[in-house]
Amino acid sequence: MAIFLLLVGGVYFSNNYALDDFALPFDTNLLTANDATPAIYDPKINPLAIPPGKAPNLPSPRLKEDTVSRGGYGGKGDAEHLGGFAEIDPGGISPGLFKHMIEVLGVHSVLDIGCGRGFSTSWFAFHGCDVICAEGSHDAIERSVLPNPEKQVVEHDFSRGPWWPEKTYDAAWSVEFLEHVGTEFHFNYVTAFRKAALIFVTASTGNGWHHVEVHKRPWWIRKYESYGFKYSEELTNEAKDIAKVNKKTYRGPHNVYLDGFYVRVTLMVFVNPVVAALPEHAHLFPELGCYGGKDKENGDIVHRKCEKGKGESVPVDQMNPLILTDDMHKKWIEWLEPQVKKNPKLSS
Repeated sequence: MAIFLLLVGGVYFSNNYALDDFALPFDTNLLTANDATPAIYDPKINPLAIPPGKAPNLPSPRLKEDTVSRGGYGGKGDAEHLGGFAEIDPGGISPGLFKHMIEVLGVHSVLDIGCGRGFSTSWFAFHGCDVICAEGSHDAIERSVLPNPEKQVVEHDFSRGPWWPEKTYDAAWSVEFLEHVGTEFHFNYVTAFRKAALIFVTASTGNGWHHVEVHKRPWWIRKYESYGFKYSEELTNEAKDIAKVNKKTYRGPHNVYLDGFYVRVTLMVFVNPVVAALPEHAHLFPELGCYGGKDKENGDIVHRKCEKGKGESVPVDQMNPLILTDDMHKKWIEWLEPQVKKNPKLSS
């Protein structure tokens, strides 16, 4: 019985069993390929499982009288633990890394946790990715820069309970969010990360609005590996290096450099093997597969496209990286410019 439960990803089948907040009804027409059947999600059976279906979002109650002094940060009308976002924060935006995620890592879809106004999420949306953005601040959501907020934004306060999206995503992106959420609420947002194959997170090491979990990198790595995610030193260093090289490459609204400061300094990349192993994420880490000889200088294998004419199987288009153009970035800037004030507060 225990083996069976593990194989189905910790989904328990019973007409008599209930687990309070985690007993959710599911419509069989809404289940994705990684959901076996309508069921009850029980993290006590297999805490590393992919939560089936989607969880209901729980917005935070609005303040009747907002007397919170936010020091210039956004969050008007939000509970004190929410908000803390800036007009735009270039430190969390790294188009050079975003392009690498799509062209080299093969990311087609992105789940952004604690997305604020949605600047990073909107970049991925304008570059062809399927995106969803989860944010607790109602003020931030009212000022969202997502092109289709009705379908791309979910308002959820992770201090009220867990939330996860309906389907799995290639990557989760969460920048300058972790330090705002107390450890007692980790389960609530980590459950959302369980529906992503790759997890990109930063965590501040300094003071700031509601920074209640400020720790050094080893603490976060231990924590996240204890949650079942695998830290990748190689992917982390590669991503940070790309962010560093491109800190003066891309400009945002009103000609501000998108320097990706937080990304190049504190980024950590984790792999969630439970999702990465699913067939719908087989397009990740794309590389041409057919043998094209060896490089004369270093002896490395040269990869080439497979050809039907040579009797080789050719991958379907879905296995290839999304095609990016300079015009996509230009349209993103044009979309954002009227929604961002000049000379905004840039720190968060």
